[in-house]
Amino acid sequence: MSENAPTDAPVSAIRERLRERYDRLWSANIGKIRDGAIQQDAVLASGLPDKRRGLTAIARPFPQVRRRVAEFLDDLRRLEPDQHYYAASEFHVTILSLFTATTDYERFLARTGQYVAAVDSAVCHAAPIEIEFAGVTISPGAVMIQGFCDDDALNEVRDALRLQLQANGLAEGVDARYRLETAHMTVVRFRDRLLNGERFATALERARERRFGTTRIRKVSLVKNDWYMTEQALETVARYRL
Repeated sequence: MSENAPTDAPVSAIRERLRERYDRLWSANIGKIRDGAIQQDAVLASGLPDKRRGLTAIARPFPQVRRRVAEFLDDLRRLEPDQHYYAASEFHVTILSLFTATTDYERFLARTGQYVAAVDSAVCHAAPIEIEFAGVTISPGAVMIQGFCDDDALNEVRDALRLQLQANGLAEGVDARYRLETAHMTVVRFRDRLLNGERFATALERARERRFGTTRIRKVSLVKNDWYMTEQALETVARYRL
């Protein structure tokens, strides 16, 4: 199906559930953005390298999606140049954080071989995952590209990973911040105060339904990463095909 083709199919329950989550985030935070009441990232604000490391299963969007998102970020950067904008090479969907990036990472990485085996067992029979990227939502600290699925392939992979990690005594650190259920891409983090919150909020509102394209995920990478998936800090540990 073309990524720009209209669809007359009923909205799936999964897509509707994702829409509701994104809408709640948007409604709770757009006023804060407009007022400049953002959460500044202390590590980014310090200008120092991030010393935290995690182990994460990720997927990359198609090149045409990356290009459209990068064009959108160029628009935002002209308004707010002092924020942290992800490079196109850093765009990703988190399948699952096997452990959330932390300064206390050595004890987790000592078991990297076990993590690799667990992921291999979880994804060996997994189906490809199709995600449509459309519109934006926000948290107090970030701007995200919304991702939508019409089936349970993504959550099935996540649940299989959680089960394998639990079975192998590797569940510590999984879903440490929250249980991941969306298909978003974080693309902006707030490093500094907004120059003009009203203007930035208006730009986000204009992108609320902007279409970025569809990706059919057939490859998953297990990576060692910092909090921001910085390209220079990222190491690919293993690659898997769905």
